[in-house]
Formats: sequence, C-alpha cells, structure tokens
Amino acid sequence: MNILLITTDQQRADSLGSYGNKVCQTPNLDRLAAQGTRFTACRCQNPYCQPSRATMLTGTYPSTHGATAVGVDLPDDMMLRTVAARFADHGYHTAMFGNAHLASAFPRFPTRKIESVEGSALVVPEWHGPYAGFEHAELVLFGHNLRLAPAMGMWNWAFGPPPFGLHYARWLFRDGDLAGRERLRLLQPEAAKQKWPAVQTWHSALPEEDHSTTWIADRAIDWLRTVEGPFMAWVSFCDPHHPMDPPAPWSGMYTAADVAPLLPKPKPGELEGKPPIHKAWATGFRGTAYESANPGGASLKPEQLAVMIAGYYGMVSMLDANIGRVLEALEARGLSGETMVIMSSDHGDLLGDHRMLFKGPVHYDGLLRVPLIVRGGPYEAAQVVDDPVGLVDLAPTMLDAAGLPVPEWMEGRPLDRLPREHVVTENDHDAAFKLSVRTLTTSRYKLTRYVDREGTGELYDLQEDPGETVNLWEAKGTLKLRSELQAELDGATNRRVRSEPKVSLAG
Repeated sequence: MNILLITTDQQRADSLGSYGNKVCQTPNLDRLAAQGTRFTACRCQNPYCQPSRATMLTGTYPSTHGATAVGVDLPDDMMLRTVAARFADHGYHTAMFGNAHLASAFPRFPTRKIESVEGSALVVPEWHGPYAGFEHAELVLFGHNLRLAPAMGMWNWAFGPPPFGLHYARWLFRDGDLAGRERLRLLQPEAAKQKWPAVQTWHSALPEEDHSTTWIADRAIDWLRTVEGPFMAWVSFCDPHHPMDPPAPWSGMYTAADVAPLLPKPKPGELEGKPPIHKAWATGFRGTAYESANPGGASLKPEQLAVMIAGYYGMVSMLDANIGRVLEALEARGLSGETMVIMSSDHGDLLGDHRMLFKGPVHYDGLLRVPLIVRGGPYEAAQVVDDPVGLVDLAPTMLDAAGLPVPEWMEGRPLDRLPREHVVTENDHDAAFKLSVRTLTTSRYKLTRYVDREGTGELYDLQEDPGETVNLWEAKGTLKLRSELQAELDGATNRRVRSEPKVSLAG
C-alpha cells in the first residue's frame, strides 16, 4: 500500500463543504470524503505549526518528541525516527514537497539547520534530500512568512537572491535576479492594487502560476508521474495560513457579502468567567515582536472580518483545486486503488471566534479541530467517524495500512482502532505568556487545565454549548464532572511513553 499524506497549514475543519460549509467551494476534497472516511472530531496535539507537524511525523506528543513550540527544533534523534524514515527502512521511496517546518527559519532561533535562513545559504543547488527520513525533498522555506516579513518589521531577515532560501525561493529566481526580485515585490501587500481592507488581507499581485500552492502541486505531480515501486509521499501546502492574500482568480471568488451569514456572533460578556489570557488575546496583546502583526479581533468591524474570511476561503478553494490536480495525477498512473490518501491540517484558525484571530494559547475548537479524511484500506466510502482522534494517530495509521510494524514508542494508534474516549492537546512554552496548558476533549466535554496556574481552567459542554461560550469550571454542580475529567486527563498524560527512543536504524 502506497501512502500519500496531504496537509495544509492552519485550516479549520469547517472550511470544507463536506464539513458543512455552504459558501466555501471544495469539490475535490468533498469528493475525497465521499470516497473515504471523514473524521468529524480530529484535533491537533498542539495549536502551533512546528510542534504539530512533528507530532504528525513521529506519532508522539510534543512533550515527548521535544519540539514543544515554534522556534524549538525537532531534535536530531527524532529527525531520524520519523514515519518517513520507517518507510525508507522498509524499501519505500519517500519524498516530500512543500513546507516541512520541523526547524525554525527565524534568526532569533539561530540553529543554522537547513530550514533556517542562514542554513539555507549553505545548501548547494543540487541538494534534494535526504531530510527527516525523506529521500527526496523539495522545500518551501518561506511560504506565508515571505509575505508576512515586511508587515512584521522583519524584512531585514527575509532572504535576498540565492543562495538564501530553498527550492521554491530559488525557483522564483529561475530566470535571473531581476525577474526574481520582481516576483518578490509582487508577493508584498504594497504591490496589491487596493489598500488592506483588514489586517493581513490583500489580493496578491503574484501570478497564480508562481504561487507556492501551484509550485508544490507541480513538484508532487512531476514526482508521481515517474516514481516506480512502493512510496510514501508528503505534499505539504503553506496555506490557508495568514496573510489572507490569494492570487487571482481566487482573490475574487468570495466577497464580504458571501461570507457575512457565517460570521461569528459574539455574545456580550462571553469572555467573563474565563482565564485572563482570553481577554488579553482578544485585545491584541502578544508580548513578542514576532506577534506584533497578529492583533486580536476585538477591534475588528464585522465587514473587516468578512473580508478576511473571504480571502481565507479563496486560499482554501485554491488549495482544493491543486489537491485535485495531485489526485488526478495519482489516478492517471493507475495508483489510486493501491494508495492510501490522508488529508489533514496542522491546526485551525480562530478566524474571529470569541473576537480572536489566527492562533494562540486558547484551545477553542476553531483552532484545535481540523479536517481529517482517509481514503483506502479499511477506510470505507462515505463513512463518518465521530470518535475523538488526533494527529498523533497519523503515523501509526500509515505504518499499519502498509503492513509495517508500529514502534512501541509511538503514542498514537491506527485510526481504525475504535471506539475512542478522548484526545489530548498540549501547549508548552508559549512565547508570549509562558503557559503550560493541557486539554482533554471527549465526545461531549472539553476540559482545559493551566498546569502552572493552580485552580485556573475551563470546562465546556460541547453538546449544549458547541460555541464554547459558557465556562463551567466554577459552575454549580460540576465539581464531580470536573474531577472525573481531570483524573482522565492526568491518566492519559501519565500513561504515555516518556523516555525518548534511542536511535537505531535497524528498528
């Protein structure tokens, strides 16, 4: 059984038609869901890119694999223990295309690894792997970050012409320095023909054919057309992560009026009775220069939020079209019947929920809940699973589907092992607030405990309050329930493997 893992960055589950969205058009992913199994309650194990991606590839929680926050690299020993390395050890061709984000690109975390600004300059043009267990790698070092740098006052570190950057960045300079610099200019908001109607939102002037989403799909398609023998491939798109800047024609696909009926409807005083961090995040406090361009949503007018969501949906539909192209290439080779396809995202986006934007140390479902669709093997057509599952289960699922042994140190388990009682999300070493947070989500309840703030927490009844507006932590009559859920969370945490696996290429 071949494995094709397709991931996006910062995509909410409810952005897909198959998950109930009546506005955003995702025909290819909806078709994939109809052909396979759709998991309605998949949640990430960390609400930030880097830790979550490491979890997907290792089958372990951030507190185990060590990449606990953005800027904390996946340790070298775990880079050798990814699911791709397991497949390579068993004779599979392994390849990845797009955004790995297993190490930090930022100079403020100077590791000089391949995915860092400085480290990329040391990579020769002929290099195409190996990386993190993938024999072949074509990487996007800067996707959304390349477009964000000026807005964040960080243009001083954004790369210039090669040798900085990796495969996509260098491809932008494929026909010379002048043309490359012009493409960089077109990426920036200043090149757009209109002013920003809302924070980090504009219509990109970069042609669609030069966009990272198109490039990633093209590279994957080229590889799929020629690969012979069993394979495990990861196609990792950079969007719909902010900024909301799709190129034409996707930039004009949705209007503020289209998405207005879907806007969150904040309740007066809904942040009262919740930990103070919620109000701080909603009003825009971050505490680090990096986050200064990520203001809270409390001051946004509804029409501004609508413009942002319209841009977000434009990126989602562009992704859907390119994922469709990749799936068509698989079909053209006659490989669909012998390939398991998994589609998911590293985390969601608050996207105006509770007056908040993007991501952060608040474990609302808009941020935690991600799409998960699996086609192939035991995952039957048009099947829907409501049990709570997590991204930690992806690596064991891939190995199990291929008939390969799942290492004992992996903390997830194959997705067809049902029923499931709960899923756990961690959040440690948040740069702005230095919080340690643990969340347990069952089919009905969600409990969040702030480990270093005794007595602070959240409890929601997702059945009665799916919008998570009423915190029941201190509510009358919930002490017994809270204690039971805390015990379940503690038990789930304590049962997990804590010793780091030793490096052994033999197994």
